[in-house]
Amino acid sequence: MANMHIEAPHAAAQKGIKEWHRIVAESDWDRLPDLLVDEVVFRDPANSEPHHGKAEMAPRLRTVFSIMQNFKFLRHFGRETGYVLEFSARVGDANVFGVDLIEFDDEGKITQFTVMMRPASAVISQVSEAVKRMSAG
Repeated sequence: MANMHIEAPHAAAQKGIKEWHRIVAESDWDRLPDLLVDEVVFRDPANSEPHHGKAEMAPRLRTVFSIMQNFKFLRHFGRETGYVLEFSARVGDANVFGVDLIEFDDEGKITQFTVMMRPASAVISQVSEAVKRMSAG
């Protein structure tokens, strides 16, 4: 553990997380691409391989948030380059819990975004199907 550094997120990351919270609170998904680097790496709980680029990430998040009800952030933890955000929501008949792991660059743009959710049954049956319908349409 000697390598562990405990530092507050840098000012640009703090600015970026405030914008992320605003986008989520206002469902302002049209502004999401402005918060992402062009080649953002997005890992969602339904796929083992990451998605690359704004064009992959932005519509997926819009779709996932469209099926979530009562979404709320519960806690957040920071480190120099980013945050872990714990959240809960209702998806169909299931209560889901998860975390977003978000990394920011020196300009406050998201470079990596990883979502982990449970229970797996809700992720597979509800979230994955919604994203598949979006991709097919």
